Amino acid sequence: MRRTAIQLLLLMMLGTPLAQANPISLFTAWQAARQQDPNLLAAKAEREAGQSERAIGRAGLLPQISGSLGRSRMRGDLDTPNARGDMIRQDLSYTSKTSELSLQQTVFDWEKITAFRQGHAKADHALAVFDTQANEISERLINRYFQVLLTQQNVLLAHNHLQSADKHIRIAQRYFDLGEGTITAVHEAQSRRDMANARWLVAKDSLVVARRELQEMTGLDPQQIYPLRPQIQPVAIEPADLQAWMALAMQRNAQIRAAAQDLRVNALEIQRAFSGHLPSLTLVANLRKTEGESISSRDEKNSTRSLGYQVNVPIFSGGETHARVQQAQHNRDRSQHLMDAAREEIAVEVTKQYQGVVSGAEHIKALQRAVESSQLAVTASERGYQGGTHGIRDILDAQERLYQAQLDLTQTRLEYVMARLKLAAVADGLDGRLIDETTQLFFSQEAIDL
Repeated sequence: MRRTAIQLLLLMMLGTPLAQANPISLFTAWQAARQQDPNLLAAKAEREAGQSERAIGRAGLLPQISGSLGRSRMRGDLDTPNARGDMIRQDLSYTSKTSELSLQQTVFDWEKITAFRQGHAKADHALAVFDTQANEISERLINRYFQVLLTQQNVLLAHNHLQSADKHIRIAQRYFDLGEGTITAVHEAQSRRDMANARWLVAKDSLVVARRELQEMTGLDPQQIYPLRPQIQPVAIEPADLQAWMALAMQRNAQIRAAAQDLRVNALEIQRAFSGHLPSLTLVANLRKTEGESISSRDEKNSTRSLGYQVNVPIFSGGETHARVQQAQHNRDRSQHLMDAAREEIAVEVTKQYQGVVSGAEHIKALQRAVESSQLAVTASERGYQGGTHGIRDILDAQERLYQAQLDLTQTRLEYVMARLKLAAVADGLDGRLIDETTQLFFSQEAIDL
């Protein structure tokens, strides 16, 4: 027990994640990324900073209380003649004391009223921007997790292809030794084998990079990972209609919400700039206590209280206010165009991912049939080679088509699951419940080594 505790302590001190000893699922990777990814942590800090805009905007409408305290030591002498004409020196040193407490309360100030409304709009904008960033980070995590799966399968397929190429070299060499083949066939098989070996080496390098990219986001070393199930059963999406997904995205998509809040902020900026034409009214209260404020009153103590109002009426600002209004109007128009562009972009993305889900199942079935046909073609080519009706190139070409079909099938299966996740992300955002459901529906319960 003591040894285990020491090992755990050393792991914590070295910063090695304890969870890396366990296989990583899509859900656990997503959870780890929410705790470890520096970009998401930065987005959270930005979100919290944006929430301060509510208090900043409200502050201008609340009472402004300030106090001041002053102490000054005055030194001096006063020489005056007496009745005999002699000069008599009198010490005039004293301490001047001033204490003041003032209060200002806005009664009407359109700039501060607009700033209050803008504060809420800016805070809402920060929330929408965070949702957008969180979705982007979640999608990037899913891409990296699936990239690990794809590169792992590519390594496996490339290795199988390499082994097949080795077998075909032996077959070609044997037929050449028996006088039934040509040296050209041997060289052709060797060339394809070298290409297969290079492809396998590239695939292994890609897997190393993909693992490192996933580790950068999660803080976990992916030594084992859960792949997709061997057979994916398509699950109907809700809602089933494209227009329903489109309406959902237009209402809830984080990017559109962020653009709408930015438009709201800039629309309020027009009113804030226009406030330069309007008067303001402020209630002012003051309490002032002084002692020895001047030489003539150095022995006096005074206390004054005042209550009144202050009206500020702008008359001419050199055209600055008008220019600021025009500037704000142009910024408002820019935000409107950006929101329109965001709506169009999201509409395209919803259509793309929806079609990926709807046609993805049929695409998978078609590629499954292509893999089966390619396997039959390889077998037929090998038998034809033995019977003298096919050459070694026919076998190698069939084997190449089988490898490509298997790789396309793997990629399409991943793209189908990814399309379901991205459709939900672009419409309403990704959350833990959706990630967990996807993990349970489409991923195997048996981990594979990387």
